[in-house]
Amino acid sequence: MPRWDVLVVEDEPVVRGAVERILSAEGFRVAVTEDAEAALTHPAADECQVVLSDLVLPRQSGLDLLRALGERRPDLPVVIMTGYASAEAMARARECGASAFLPKPFDEAELLDATKGAMADVSARRES
Repeated sequence: MPRWDVLVVEDEPVVRGAVERILSAEGFRVAVTEDAEAALTHPAADECQVVLSDLVLPRQSGLDLLRALGERRPDLPVVIMTGYASAEAMARARECGASAFLPKPFDEAELLDATKGAMADVSARRES
């Protein structure tokens, strides 16, 4: 059974594919889904080290996903990717437990920094 490092939840196929390609090229094991419902039933939701989720998703939002994952895995870092990086949206996401934000459009370096930073935070918490 595969193990995943990152679960990507993104409804835009172009963004989802680009994120998967970039992270895979860096050696991450990546699982992808297009909505929150699929993410919550994917085995990676219980195994991954970090989740990268769009804020605006069909049916359930990234915040809904964040809340559900927080109940299952309170220490799982979730990076919110969004083209709507208003102060209000960021504050709501922080209240729900988001560990970081990745404003769209982002470049490869920003994606890798956010992903590696979230993973480093988990490692640091485990060591303390």
